[in-house]
Amino acid sequence: MIGVSEIKKEIPDTNPERSVPGTETKRLLHLGCFDTPVEGWVNTDITPHIWVARIPMAASALYFSGKLSSQRFAQHKSGIFRRVTYLNVAKKFPYRSDSFRAIFTCHMLEHLYPSVADHCIRECQRVLCRGGVLRIVVPDLDKLIRSYDPAEPDVCLQSIFQDGKGMEKNSHHWHYNYNSLKTLLLSLGFSRVERCEFQVGMCPDIEKLDNRPESLFVEAYK
Repeated sequence: MIGVSEIKKEIPDTNPERSVPGTETKRLLHLGCFDTPVEGWVNTDITPHIWVARIPMAASALYFSGKLSSQRFAQHKSGIFRRVTYLNVAKKFPYRSDSFRAIFTCHMLEHLYPSVADHCIRECQRVLCRGGVLRIVVPDLDKLIRSYDPAEPDVCLQSIFQDGKGMEKNSHHWHYNYNSLKTLLLSLGFSRVERCEFQVGMCPDIEKLDNRPESLFVEAYK
């Protein structure tokens, strides 16, 4: 995305267990955080900015060569991406079972194909402690459908598919309403699912984490 393929080759390991000392003692897991890591959480993503942040002067080199925006460069200078570790949710999470008391993810699940989303949720259920909470924030399919205007169909289509401008991971591959997400979560082992409001629920640090008030908010309990 920003010309870091060669930089990535120089990084020997990005296992979150080794990248963040004491990972499991934090017991709060943030999936797909991108540029919004929260203190006290294991903040994870697949953004290549993680690789850039681990090599001295890499962000500067990319910025002055025109491959990094001024906004992203400022974030690198502030150290945001040094607080994020690499985690591919399509693979097994490198954490022990029953090791986190809460998991939060915002506007990530819709970027996954259904089979990958199923795997991700199974892994969330596995690493959560008994009684732990998974808070999922996604676009509300019901709202998207209601927003359709025959006079301007492209607006609705862009909301649904979120054209990734050539980057598949930035596009939307599936959507959920409360009923479909609840059914999925229960089928994958969660004992209880509740619909929540913006910044309301049992998830810790919810006032710091929730930043998309137009969304669908769901909490699932193990």
